Amino acid sequence: MSWTNREDAVWNEIVEWESAQFEREGTDFSLTYQKWLNKSIEMLDSKWKKNMLTTLDSILFHLHATVQQGRFDQQATDFLLTQARVFRDDINTVEDMKKLSIDQLRFIAKKQLAKQRLTSFAQGGITGVGGIMFTLSDLPLMLAINLRTIQLTALTYGYDLRKPYEMMLVLKLFHAISLPSHLRKEAWEQLFFELGSTDDSFMFYEGEEDIMSEAWMQQPLNNVAKLIFLSFARKKVIQGIPVLGIAFGASVNYQFTRRVSEAAHMFYQKRALLERREED
Repeated sequence: MSWTNREDAVWNEIVEWESAQFEREGTDFSLTYQKWLNKSIEMLDSKWKKNMLTTLDSILFHLHATVQQGRFDQQATDFLLTQARVFRDDINTVEDMKKLSIDQLRFIAKKQLAKQRLTSFAQGGITGVGGIMFTLSDLPLMLAINLRTIQLTALTYGYDLRKPYEMMLVLKLFHAISLPSHLRKEAWEQLFFELGSTDDSFMFYEGEEDIMSEAWMQQPLNNVAKLIFLSFARKKVIQGIPVLGIAFGASVNYQFTRRVSEAAHMFYQKRALLERREED
């Protein structure tokens, strides 16, 4: 498949996005908040932090596997292939998705990602309503929704998640996207470096298996801060409905999923284009 002018235009869009994302400076408030989170993490016992990172790795791995397996996942894959057959009738496997043009893939991916953002919006709104069950389930559900967002993007671009390499790549990408802003560029570039130095056809994953870093621990702390704010926001009710809590919870979760979905889409577009450029 030869490199087209349209693929060149999409490549330029990705380069512009990377430049805008990784060269953006934070506001005074965000930088101050970042320093506070860093100090909070530094104050934690080193042994406790190590155990916490191991636990987070295990939670993410099992969430990833749980979301990926079962009849629900097969239905999602079948639906994806059905959409692809609108453009080509010879799409029978996930790998066949690579036969589609870049614009056809982008069209399917954007539909999938829009649904994920809506799901995240609804889940955040439910958390804003209150209740011990909704509060405790907020972080696991948010992680599951966003891992699923990356999974669906990978499948759309023709990458089989049954391969251990692809499975670990989803986790590493999620980690890179959800890092503090000043660390994302290095993690993003490291992912593409690994792509160029690893054979993804291996049956066993041979890279670094530890996913979470100390810097990522800011994400659970952000979630705790959100839940604390929600506990106050729920007190503002209109006709018995905690409108402020619902709006805040929905907005925060939506914005996080928007960032994850946008970055995941750019990542897999760039990866697909790199492979097509090599073939050309």
